[in-house]
Amino acid sequence: MVDLAPRAGAEPDARTAARSVRRHYVLGVLTIVYALNFLDRTIFNVLIEPIKKEFMLSDTAMGLLAGFGFVLFYSALGIPIARIADRLSRRNIVAAAFAFWSAMTFLCGLASSVTTLALARIGVGIGESAGTPASQSLIADLFDKNERPRALGIYAIGTYLGIFLGYFLGGWVSQHYGWRMAFFAAGLPGIALAAILWLTVAEPRRGAMTETFKPEPLGPTLGFLASQPSFVLVLIGFCLTTYTNYATAAWIPPFLARVHHLSSAEIGTYAGTFKGLCGMAGTLIGGLVVASISKRDDRWKLWAPAILSGLAGPVFATCMLTVDFSTMVAMLAVTSFMVGFHLGPIFAIAQTVARPSMRALASAIILLTATCFGQGIGPLAVGMLNDTLQGTYGADAVRYSLLSAAATTTLGALLFVWAARFIRADIVRAA
Repeated sequence: MVDLAPRAGAEPDARTAARSVRRHYVLGVLTIVYALNFLDRTIFNVLIEPIKKEFMLSDTAMGLLAGFGFVLFYSALGIPIARIADRLSRRNIVAAAFAFWSAMTFLCGLASSVTTLALARIGVGIGESAGTPASQSLIADLFDKNERPRALGIYAIGTYLGIFLGYFLGGWVSQHYGWRMAFFAAGLPGIALAAILWLTVAEPRRGAMTETFKPEPLGPTLGFLASQPSFVLVLIGFCLTTYTNYATAAWIPPFLARVHHLSSAEIGTYAGTFKGLCGMAGTLIGGLVVASISKRDDRWKLWAPAILSGLAGPVFATCMLTVDFSTMVAMLAVTSFMVGFHLGPIFAIAQTVARPSMRALASAIILLTATCFGQGIGPLAVGMLNDTLQGTYGADAVRYSLLSAAATTTLGALLFVWAARFIRADIVRAA
């Protein structure tokens, strides 16, 4: 088992190097867990068309299954589980949650009705609500304030690695073996990897990157976070940019099928490559760049994400409105890079403006609120707009419905700029 508890006093160079390897091993394992988190929630999106056809559903119903069917219990249980993670073994919580949501993904493939499919999706949401806040709290105890944007940027590439795998695996397996087999292929690996996590990772000392650690009651914890202006503004802004992420994740595959007439395998290839891999590159580079440029001024932790998120709006609008396939693909790639850029820095803000005793809860509030808004409202809103506009625009309705995602990323960027005014004072208060 990997022992990660930092020890006082000088250490030989070899021992220091070994500890560095161990903590990066844990970061790598948690990034893989996060990738499979997004694989299991994203694979549904590339299967929207065959599921809709088999169960004879509307776009609004598919938006509910892709969104609220997942986030209902994800949001309801995330805060209590995060509170437990601020006190009990985060390693155990992540391992158990990982095994559970993987099993629920497998069960999606056995669904015999819309009801059983919705229940399995709810099960995926229940499991995934426990994984990310505890993982981010673990990472915050392995990397200090200036290292966190880079570390959490690496962790956040799991978002787009999972999207890439979900699109690619879902598209190819669905075309050749059916949509049910795609769920089976997505769910099984997670059960085995959960055992590896439990056997090879140990719990680090809580608050290891600060001098003191003092557990606080829920009321003062929420009061402190609410009193941090940067936390509140980042929370609202992240809700808006998360709408962009989830609305596009759900409806880019149907957009490619309906407007550009691609097959399931082609959708998996194009969406996986140009949304998944380019988003992954943006997330990794965002963490590295912000970690470097924010050393002299903490405001760059938000200024840089704001610039890229703001530019993503007009680029994505071009992606939706162009009739040229090559231009569309290029703009999708650029948008994915820009939208992915902010994830690591925003995750780091949640850990940095919160005290060590409240990091899992701070992460849960950011993630669960943003996911509830983004994944709950994003796919549903676009689905409802599709059904409303279909009579006028036919298959092109999804093109215009997705323009809402261009507006939300721009609004989110403005809130990040506003939050940057307070970030330095908030970091001092949390230290």
